[in-house]
Amino acid sequence: MKEKYSAECLFEVSWEVCNKVGGIHTVLKTKTGHAVDCFGDKYVLIGPDLGNNPEFKETDEELWNEVRNRVKDKNLSCRCGRWWAAPGAPRVVLVNHNGAYHADKLLFELWQEHGVDSMAGGWDYIEPVLFSTAAGEVIEILYERLTRKGETVVAQFHEWMTGAGMLLVNKRVPEIATVFTTHATMLGRSLAGSGIDIYSNIEDISPMEMAAKMNITAKHSLETATVREADCFTTVSGITAREAAHFFG
Repeated sequence: MKEKYSAECLFEVSWEVCNKVGGIHTVLKTKTGHAVDCFGDKYVLIGPDLGNNPEFKETDEELWNEVRNRVKDKNLSCRCGRWWAAPGAPRVVLVNHNGAYHADKLLFELWQEHGVDSMAGGWDYIEPVLFSTAAGEVIEILYERLTRKGETVVAQFHEWMTGAGMLLVNKRVPEIATVFTTHATMLGRSLAGSGIDIYSNIEDISPMEMAAKMNITAKHSLETATVREADCFTTVSGITAREAAHFFG
C-alpha cells in the first residue's frame, strides 16, 4: 500500500546533488526512488552547477523553459534535467550564482536579520552562501510554477552550506515548510578532526569559544541561525542530536 503524506511537493537542497563529495551524496541517492514514488515530478533537487556534473542529464521539459527564463531575469544561470544515475531519475536544477550577488551585502543582511557573524568567513564560507541564496531563489520560482494554491510544500536543506538559502525561503515564501538537516555539526566535525573526544565532556564545551578556537566562527554562526529558524530541525543520528542540543541550545 502506498503511504499517504500531507505534503504534495518536496524540494531538496544540497551541495552534493549530482556532485559526489562525501556521504550526503549517498544519503540523497538512496532516497530518491522512494521520494519519486511519493511526490512524482513534484520532487525536485537543487544543487550547484559545477560545469561537469557527470550524473546529470539535461532534459527538454515544459517546466524547464519557464524556470530558465525566470532564473535569467534574476541574473542567475541554471541547467535543468534529471539525476539519471539515481533511482527514479528525479528532476534536478543545477544553479550558478554567476556573480549576481554582492557578497558583502548578502553577509550584512545575514547579520542584520539573523545575527550571523560572517566576519571571519573565507571563500569556503562565502561560496556556499552565494550558492544557497541562488538555490533559495530557484525554490521560489519552482513554487510559483509547479504548485497549486493550497498545496502543502516542504523544502529540505542539508548542512550549513545551504543555510542562507533556507533563511531566504523563510523570508520570501514563508508558506513553504522548511526542514534543516545536519549530518554532523560543523563544530563537532572540527573537534573530532583535532582528536578531541567531545562526548566525554560535552557539557564543558563553550560552543562560541570553541568555534573561534577552531576558526569556524562564521560557519558555526550560520548553522546556529539556520537551526533556530527552521520549521523542523533534524539530525541523522541520536549521537548527532546530542551534540546539536548542546552546541545550538
